[in-house]
Amino acid sequence: AGQYERQKAMLTQSEIKLLHAQVNPHFLFNALNTIKAVIRRDSEQASQLVQYLSTFFRKNLKRPSEFVTLADEIEHVNAYLQIEKARFQSRLQVNIAIPQELSQQQLPAFTLQPIVENAIKHGTSQLLDTGRVAISARREGQHLMLEIEDNAGLYQPVTNASGLGMNLVDKRLRERFGDDYGISVACEPDSYTRITLRLPWRDEA
Repeated sequence: AGQYERQKAMLTQSEIKLLHAQVNPHFLFNALNTIKAVIRRDSEQASQLVQYLSTFFRKNLKRPSEFVTLADEIEHVNAYLQIEKARFQSRLQVNIAIPQELSQQQLPAFTLQPIVENAIKHGTSQLLDTGRVAISARREGQHLMLEIEDNAGLYQPVTNASGLGMNLVDKRLRERFGDDYGISVACEPDSYTRITLRLPWRDEA
């Protein structure tokens, strides 16, 4: 049984790597086009965006099996979001609210990135008005709760490519921590989608 569980976990990690391989060229193409446009009007901002792009791909080199701090995961997500904000300009607003006392909590690498990407790609980018993405964290007893909320309300509970990243994150959390953990979704059509991730609270050694 132990070997079967290990093989299952390895398969999930391979699927996550494949997902990143598919996403990265598309994201890189958009990012470079954005930077090219920004260079003409603001060379300093363009320089910052190159730094964010470098951070994003450096974080992507981590293995899905690795544990990282919440601060590290937020740095990865923020690098992605800063580039998307430059791309969508006034059409995207982002709010990240992570209490300092939670920043050293450990979680598997690539837990937040696919969820945030989904919120923009299949959520706020479809809006004509301003899209908003909010990321927050809190402690509930022996659980670490992470929330990603967008104001699009376009979530579709289908197992297609658009939900692939989220499904893989959910599957990986359940395989690693048990069925008490993983992702839950609340959606009010055309109003909001709220993705809640439940992870075990890890007392610092």
